[in-house]
Amino acid sequence: MASDRSPFIRTAKQIAHELGCSPATVYRAVRAGKLPAVKGGQQGRTSRLQIERKALDDLMTGRKG
Repeated sequence: MASDRSPFIRTAKQIAHELGCSPATVYRAVRAGKLPAVKGGQQGRTSRLQIERKALDDLMTGRKG
């Protein structure tokens, strides 16, 4: 069965919703290296965060890699 979900979650607000926390917590976790999200687009200061859905699912279930 093919999934219609994107392989990426593309904003801090969406990442926060998946984790059950605030966007500020997401930004703190990224700065601390605890969340493997990166800036999307042109990597500019105002670019949105994005994270692979699989990495977020692995993080939430305690799996590594």
